[in-house]
Amino acid sequence: MISHAEYSRTLARGGTASLSTLADGYPYGSLVQYAVNAQGEPLLLISDLAEHTQNLLRDPRASLMAWEEPGELDPLAVGRVSLIGKMVRAKEGLETYLTALPQARQYATFKDFHLWRLKLDRIRYVGGFGHMSWVAVEDYQRAEPDPVAALAAGVISHMNQDHADALLLLAAQKVGQSVENVRMVGCDGAGYLLKVDGQTVRIGYSQRCHSSDELRKEFIRQVQGARSSPNPEPSVAAEPLRYNEHNPPSEGAARA
Repeated sequence: MISHAEYSRTLARGGTASLSTLADGYPYGSLVQYAVNAQGEPLLLISDLAEHTQNLLRDPRASLMAWEEPGELDPLAVGRVSLIGKMVRAKEGLETYLTALPQARQYATFKDFHLWRLKLDRIRYVGGFGHMSWVAVEDYQRAEPDPVAALAAGVISHMNQDHADALLLLAAQKVGQSVENVRMVGCDGAGYLLKVDGQTVRIGYSQRCHSSDELRKEFIRQVQGARSSPNPEPSVAAEPLRYNEHNPPSEGAARA
């Protein structure tokens, strides 16, 4: 299983996010680009003239929210993470930022642009309906981003375009009956999501995967197993994931 700390580090690995600052006591949201340092702290190169920077000079409290691209999933059913803390002027990390966002290199030469770092106090992870928790900063900083996240888009496209028959077989084996329409819509280091006749089904791997070669071997193993079980039994785990506020999944459970 992938922990909420790992999911959080994966979601907050850099790119585009929403930055919330305080404007006269009111939340003020803005779109920013960011990178992260070795501890997963967001780094932002922002202008002194920007409204959010002026807000930070008056009150350094801020939060940054990053999210997973929904693709074919309900946007409210995919992962997002809010990193909460205080923004401080960063003394180091500029090259880390520019390596991740080389298009910003020209701004680094402007006198009004400075590097800021979000010093983390709290972290909130939401992985979809019923999958959420507060993540300890120490756990977040110790966690590693899921390497499969960077491969997911290619894996999903490849499986849908070139192995639709295998997906039909895997879905039928999982739900215990024949199916007609199957598409892969999500993939991480612990498993993948299928849309099976309009319902979302998660299938886990036999062990954590960290590379494209490990993913390939795992899919081959699963397909061979499905082919050797022509009359699979229905699987309770294959039922569509539903929100249940009275019995939420434990930390690290499969996401909706």
